[in-house]
Amino acid sequence: MKGRLLSPLLALLCACSGEHEAPVPAQAPAETRASSAEGERVRAFLAQYREQSFRGLPDANQAAALAPHLSPRLNGLLHDALAGQQAYKARYPSDKPPMIDGDIFSSLFEGASSGEIDAVEVADGHVTVRVKYSYSDPETHKVIETWPDRFLLVRDGSGWLIDDLEYLGGWGFAPRGRLSAALAETSALGKSASDPVR
Repeated sequence: MKGRLLSPLLALLCACSGEHEAPVPAQAPAETRASSAEGERVRAFLAQYREQSFRGLPDANQAAALAPHLSPRLNGLLHDALAGQQAYKARYPSDKPPMIDGDIFSSLFEGASSGEIDAVEVADGHVTVRVKYSYSDPETHKVIETWPDRFLLVRDGSGWLIDDLEYLGGWGFAPRGRLSAALAETSALGKSASDPVR
């Protein structure tokens, strides 16, 4: 008799105990947004960059036009890289200096024909904006290459600013790593009297 009474009682106690168990916290996945203030910042930068229409490092006037969209760190790296490039030209006038041509703001040397915001990702306090680019033949307008690149943003008093660019082109001769590393390498040419590795 007691055994028959205890079984329902134990079942009830187990059920009540389960109701009060703390749920196991799950890791929050990266938040992905198609449109945001961060995406608008990158879109505005790309529009300004296309309007400037230059290749290689920007000169002082071009850099000033881009500056409102970039972080102080990235603006400083661009300034130092231009100084390094000019020092290299002065030291080796017959050599082609680094970052003198090609599109430094995308993986493709020729630059993109068009680009659109693909995703804005927020994870662990970091914000990245992935841009989907395409390059078309200037004569036939046939798309030759498509690829993504990723902008890294930081927040300051004026809102979101671009702090770096990660090259994601998948072909063999595409640049690897980040724009900041290439800028730092070029700026070092103006700070060293030794012959740079070429």
